[in-house]
Amino acid sequence: MAKGLDALLGATLELTKEVYIARLKTHFTVKALGNEDLRKINDRAAKPDGKGGKVTDDQMFNTLVIVKGCVDPDFNDKALKAKYEAADDIDCVTKALLPGEMVKVMRAILELSGFGNEEELIDDAKN
Repeated sequence: MAKGLDALLGATLELTKEVYIARLKTHFTVKALGNEDLRKINDRAAKPDGKGGKVTDDQMFNTLVIVKGCVDPDFNDKALKAKYEAADDIDCVTKALLPGEMVKVMRAILELSGFGNEEELIDDAKN
């Protein structure tokens, strides 16, 4: 068998990672998102553009990546939403985390999901 086929046959999509949040002195557990997860996030973050089409609300997209990709904590937890007086899971993320913490968590989720940084992608493409 080919190496690529062997790799795919032995692979799992169930990937998790710990992300340290210094302000809270704890780790969050995040997971990789699959194609269907990202499709649903895109659909939910799409807003009418006024011309009959749709445009992605980047802030909502980023926050939804965190909501869907964060295993612990669960931003849909009733007690957590009550603590931050959040209307829903999206509101809870934006009220509970600082902007830099949101970026750190989102990056970890996207990296697990197969998105590396652009420099790595360019280097990989060159080799």
